[in-house]
Amino acid sequence: MPYQSWFEFYAGKCHLRRNSYEWLWSFLFRLCMDPRACSIITFIGDGLKFRIINVQTLALLYYFPNDTFVFTDQEIVHLFRRALARNQAICNCWATNNDVYDFTSLRENEMSVYSGMNMEQLLDYAYCVAPPREMTRTEKGNSSSE
Repeated sequence: MPYQSWFEFYAGKCHLRRNSYEWLWSFLFRLCMDPRACSIITFIGDGLKFRIINVQTLALLYYFPNDTFVFTDQEIVHLFRRALARNQAICNCWATNNDVYDFTSLRENEMSVYSGMNMEQLLDYAYCVAPPREMTRTEKGNSSSE
């Protein structure tokens, strides 16, 4: 990946940056709902579970510009991961790279208000915008036997 200055990075992603009043869960939920952020974070098609694709970019968008001059990039990622671990509206699901999370039912009302959808519509939306899954070996075996 070619080196980008902060200005180039920020200019390309400023529409995804966290608002000063946004909670962590609402920041992540907003990005999951925004197709322009699918290279950073996306729903995986299993309820409200989502995968963080680029944790460094996500952390920098969350903390920029306030803390980026005080901490290194690695420290910002570490702070972001700690904030994820402490958040009650988000829980970590088992995944190979520890990168799959789930929105808990704690904030369902706020999610519905933000998105303008009831929970069933929201789950359908999350399923539809998820990238296509690759079939596992078991699924391939079952489909070939039919």
